[in-house]
Amino acid sequence: MEFLAQPAGSKRLGDWLKSNLTGNWDEFRTAIAFVKRSGVKHIAPDLAEFAKSGRVEIIVGIDHLGTSYEGLKELLDAVSQNGRVIIFHNKLPHTFHPKVYLFKSSGWAEAVVGSGNLTQGGLFTNYEAGLQVTLDLSDETQRGILDGIEEVLDEWKAGSGGTSLELSHSNLEELHQTGLVPKEADLPKEGLDHSQAATDNDSSGQKVRTTHFHPISVPPAPTMPSSGMAKNTVTSGSDQHFVMTLQKTDVSVGQSTPGTSKRSPEIFIPLKARNTQPEFWNWPDGFQHDPTHTGKSDRKGVRMRVGSKIVEVRMMTWPVKHDFRLRSEELRSLGQIDDILVIQKVNQGAFEYDVKVVKPGESEYKSMMKKCDQNVPNSRKKFGYF
Repeated sequence: MEFLAQPAGSKRLGDWLKSNLTGNWDEFRTAIAFVKRSGVKHIAPDLAEFAKSGRVEIIVGIDHLGTSYEGLKELLDAVSQNGRVIIFHNKLPHTFHPKVYLFKSSGWAEAVVGSGNLTQGGLFTNYEAGLQVTLDLSDETQRGILDGIEEVLDEWKAGSGGTSLELSHSNLEELHQTGLVPKEADLPKEGLDHSQAATDNDSSGQKVRTTHFHPISVPPAPTMPSSGMAKNTVTSGSDQHFVMTLQKTDVSVGQSTPGTSKRSPEIFIPLKARNTQPEFWNWPDGFQHDPTHTGKSDRKGVRMRVGSKIVEVRMMTWPVKHDFRLRSEELRSLGQIDDILVIQKVNQGAFEYDVKVVKPGESEYKSMMKKCDQNVPNSRKKFGYF
């Protein structure tokens, strides 16, 4: 057994992978949360050579925009001789997050279980750690360890209930169009990593859907007593979503006459809505006072996923004007009057909130409208949390 540490260790995950891909192994299997071209490029030549005679099976997650189109395409090209790439995705908010790498021959196996993804950072430059184990398959106990690893890999590969998909070039394009697999040009730089994206907009603004993946419930985490709950944390399964009907001020641009100023791109959230669940917005702890405006506070650079893009949104509170605002052109352009804005707080990965709109006539509209169960005085606007 050997402990692998990086970036300063003498043997990093990438070094171990490259060495083993050129070694005397018959099979390579792995399950990893995130893949980027930055990582695949380091092993693609060796992986392609290995796949000419050895069996290759790679299971990849696509949650939190952590896996890129380019990474998957290069991986698929490299293993095309004798391998498979399998996508794992649960449409419920349960992240696929393993990092297991396994090589096997007739009498021996070697595995690393650790923290490194198939990205340049995960292989070489991030602060990562893992344990490497070498298994003598003639030993019953060590063989049992291999059986346990392979049993889990087989389970993830099978994806019982509709959570796995064997990747091809054609369905890779579909996954990109749904927003589940973004191109790297649409992402912040390396290091950014759920999307429930199965109903996102394509570049033309049309709804694109995928039926490849299904929601599968998993055993819940232990219930924590209320006194042990961390401040400003939205608890799993409760109040993770904010819904609100959009009105004219949320979608209009104001003046359109040449020479006149357009309305600032803002979504207007009633103060009543903010104050009903302040922790959802990280209010007030996450906000800073604006010294140029009395009583005004901002929360800048809040990352939200809108369609297949991650955008930075400014949250602002204006006590004098009695509202709370989300400033972003992408948000304002998302919907029309009477659409329902749905904001999910995910609090991890590359973005903090996942945003979409549900339009009248869509299958979700009636159920979402029922969740907009709170009225706003002197307004047609309705909102709710669930």
